[in-house]
Amino acid sequence: MKIVTFPAVGLLVIAGSAHLLADPLSAASKTLNPVKVPDAKIGDAPYRFNGAVISGNYRGSGFCAWNRKTFFSAAHVVFDDEAGLWSSPPVWYPHSNAAVLDDDQSIKTRGYYRWTNYSELVALDGNNGDAFGRDVILAYAFKNLISGSPAKLNLRGTSDLRNDIKSMITGYPAVNAYTGKPIEGYFMHQTGPGVTPYKTYAGNSLTTTLISTGGGNSGGPVWTKNPDVGWTAAGVLVGGLPSESVVYAFSGDINALTRAVTPVIKSDLPHTIDVDRVSTSSRFFLYDHSKTIPDGVPKWTEFPISVGGFEVDDKVQELRLTFKITTHHRGDLQVVLAGPGGFEVLVHNEQGAGKDNLVLKNADFSSFFAGIDPTGKWSLRVQDRLKGDIATVEFVQLEISVDGTAVSAP
Repeated sequence: MKIVTFPAVGLLVIAGSAHLLADPLSAASKTLNPVKVPDAKIGDAPYRFNGAVISGNYRGSGFCAWNRKTFFSAAHVVFDDEAGLWSSPPVWYPHSNAAVLDDDQSIKTRGYYRWTNYSELVALDGNNGDAFGRDVILAYAFKNLISGSPAKLNLRGTSDLRNDIKSMITGYPAVNAYTGKPIEGYFMHQTGPGVTPYKTYAGNSLTTTLISTGGGNSGGPVWTKNPDVGWTAAGVLVGGLPSESVVYAFSGDINALTRAVTPVIKSDLPHTIDVDRVSTSSRFFLYDHSKTIPDGVPKWTEFPISVGGFEVDDKVQELRLTFKITTHHRGDLQVVLAGPGGFEVLVHNEQGAGKDNLVLKNADFSSFFAGIDPTGKWSLRVQDRLKGDIATVEFVQLEISVDGTAVSAP
């Protein structure tokens, strides 16, 4: 398991073993250090909003905020800076506190939104500098990630954290950066609460020399105490070391991410919208016009779907198909999904005989299209080969997830 924090301004990065970049004893008298949260508090706010986040070989933290179907984490938890690739949507484990994660409780998310220029900043300057100011994602699922209400956002996080306001960081560190000792399992920790003013570092990122955190805690929330609503989410931890932490602090900017994900998590068929400066790992494309297939005619009727909006060099990583065809004899039908470049797969070949309707929901055809450029013309092709039963295509939806490369430095 690779545990990641940014190795900038003396920050810790772990890949198999811990490497402390400062003398832990020098920080003993002035820092707030991670301590384990008692089991009895795990179900209380703000701890119940926390979750462990797994993306391939990457381990991080996250927190359910704004909507019960969404969580925030650090962008570098799902971005491989060495390969310059975005990972597939991560897996969420709600308020864990155990030696091992409970896979029965896990939820694989369906995508995440991020700032479009994050990967470019990493390519230009590595995992430091201005990249901190864009180091956040908003991931989403099609089911609730926690029970109860989500955490409230503090859109004044940038200004509040600069002032004398009580704050606290929570999450799932894998190494205690103060002692250098590994933490076995996935146990929730907190750093603080305390009054620890932050200073501007780069863009939306702030830094403090009064808080220690551990590797693996990247993506965990920094909380601020509001006298009216209690603990509110004011930002995301993006790096930590003994006596030094960096957070991506929330401001009105974060509304661009919530606005982008809003159409996707509604109860009707999801779709994406384009929001300036925001990109996503997956997009939804709809053909939502009802159309009848010629009865008993062995000729394809095409339902075209134009796919676009991805970044340069994005490649298909996952693809899911959803459609509904009403009929009284699904055995009459043949269905093919075709993508750009001549790639296609036979979806249905006259199975089902006289059963009603042909409905697919989230059918996974990733293996047939993985690695191709998603941009261009896709189509569902349908033919009704026997007379006597009218078939009508009610809608078609494609969900395409990508792995995107970083923009090359000049």
